Amino acid sequence: MPKPIVVVTEPLATEPLEWLGARSTLVQSDPTDIPRFQASLQSAQALIVRTYTIVDTQLLDQAPHLQVVGRAGVGLDNIDLDACQARRIRVVHTPNSNTNAVVEYVTQMMLCAIRPIARLDQSAPGSHWHELRKTAVSPRCSADSTLGIVGMGQIGSAVARVGSALAMRMIYNDIRDIPENERFGAVPVSLDELAAQSDVVSVHVDGTQSNTHLIGSAFFDRLQDHAVLINTARGFVIDDAAASKFASLHPNATLILDVFTPEPIATDSPFLALANVICTPHIGAGTQSAKIEMSWVVRDVMRVLEGQPPHHPAF
Repeated sequence: MPKPIVVVTEPLATEPLEWLGARSTLVQSDPTDIPRFQASLQSAQALIVRTYTIVDTQLLDQAPHLQVVGRAGVGLDNIDLDACQARRIRVVHTPNSNTNAVVEYVTQMMLCAIRPIARLDQSAPGSHWHELRKTAVSPRCSADSTLGIVGMGQIGSAVARVGSALAMRMIYNDIRDIPENERFGAVPVSLDELAAQSDVVSVHVDGTQSNTHLIGSAFFDRLQDHAVLINTARGFVIDDAAASKFASLHPNATLILDVFTPEPIATDSPFLALANVICTPHIGAGTQSAKIEMSWVVRDVMRVLEGQPPHHPAF
């Protein structure tokens, strides 16, 4: 039997890619090279994407033999699930692959913002030593802070587990009724209440279009002037104009943004000019172990091609 043809559009970790290559005819094709990419789709039986390849009806129309789309990652907002389902194309992903990495990012950035640590870069004489100790006293700590979690899914609930370990008061907002034994002590509140009560806000909603500008002017109007807001969800969840206005008017607040619309972040983005806005290049899941786990979506892709049920189907 000929090996199935699998088109990969974005980088995968070496070991999963080699594993896939031993079981398929592997075609690595950059979607920005339009003629070559369109040609590769004509014979593709499987397509593996990450964040920036848009799988829509236009792409699917060019892939008449496609049986499965693999998303090396968690979010599926770059894949038209309805269109795939209508064509009986399976979609698989890696829903638990980057949870630890994102939670680690959120925890590190949150603690740095709540309690920045003064470092000695050179020896300090006695008087200077004591002055540093006075000025380095943090006005707050995690145990004195309220953590508000927007979206208590896989990652949001893991952030709550960290907040519980840090003795933080925790509140959350989610469209679902979360069982009490899965909240780690977090209390459900409205989005308005969350904005008004939180010292730290961490955003973890999914990438559905209904979440566009969920964190908008009304939210920022209620947000405390010293609040720390961390977004590792999707850029469009936050209203950029409202966010940049809030940051410029409240210098004691901190915005930590890892995702943007568009990506890469626009060179004229107002965020880049604000000292209290920290921008990172979509690296919340940027650990080697997470990249490897996401890349193992190839296993489910091959299961579908071999006629077996996938472990992590999207529908």
